[in-house]
Amino acid sequence: MSRHAEDPNLGKVLAGRYRLVRHLGAGQMARVYVAEQLEMGRNVALKLLLDEVQLDDVAVGRFRQEVYAVARLRSPHTIQFYDAGVSHSGAQFIAMELLAGETLRQRLIRDGRLPPHEVVGIAAQVGASLQEAHEAGVLHRDLKPENIFLCSHPTPWHLYVKVLDFGLAKILEAEPDARALTRDGYRVGTPAYMAPEMIVRGRTVDHRADIYALGLLCFELLTGQRAYEGRSPREMAMAQVMEPIPRGSQLADLPPAVDRLFDTLIAKDAADRPQQATDVAPLLADALSRIEAHQ
Repeated sequence: MSRHAEDPNLGKVLAGRYRLVRHLGAGQMARVYVAEQLEMGRNVALKLLLDEVQLDDVAVGRFRQEVYAVARLRSPHTIQFYDAGVSHSGAQFIAMELLAGETLRQRLIRDGRLPPHEVVGIAAQVGASLQEAHEAGVLHRDLKPENIFLCSHPTPWHLYVKVLDFGLAKILEAEPDARALTRDGYRVGTPAYMAPEMIVRGRTVDHRADIYALGLLCFELLTGQRAYEGRSPREMAMAQVMEPIPRGSQLADLPPAVDRLFDTLIAKDAADRPQQATDVAPLLADALSRIEAHQ
């Protein structure tokens, strides 16, 4: 069977300017391809909305909202979008920079957990991306290892981070439209990384939900384990709301200072967390100095 028979989109030219070269990955809403941008003579990553969700107004609305959210962001640690449009067949697409490297999830699967100094570096770069987004009125709402990319360029001698997938982003200034893009049963996050206020109806969700997710991410990177687990998405979500903040020092060779750190980063009450995404890395750096003393 030819590769075109396996995926009939391969080899097609979208909107007269992008030839789909090979498949990169797929999610619930879209497939991602390596595509040749014909006029520029370069390869890009092209995200193409799946045929079966083209008639889903919520899915199309979220796809367009991702374009609107990321188009205003210029941080070097945020995935850059080049173009968006609709093919002759009516398929929505986004063209973005093509990255080389691996996701943070792939790194965790291979190594289990990361050295503390690398965790600080990742937190600083993710925090810079989130800070710019928050100042622009954009919440990510789905921060997790799968959506953080460790680039093998332009600086191969140390980690260079890009935050991906703003597909569940919320535009604060567009609150009425944002509500319209949420409906009963529609996924608005990943339970393992969702703040309590995203789970309990009626609570205000703001930028501190992303800071909570960044805290959970740092916990997982340092200990090699998720802070909260469950046998089902619902059970995992309830753990975020009800269970006490876990002790990282009981899961890895970490001092009590790290436990105090996570009491702040993943506090149940948003008011008790750091108030800016760029606050997280300095707190981690302080904990790192204590880790070195502990060792």
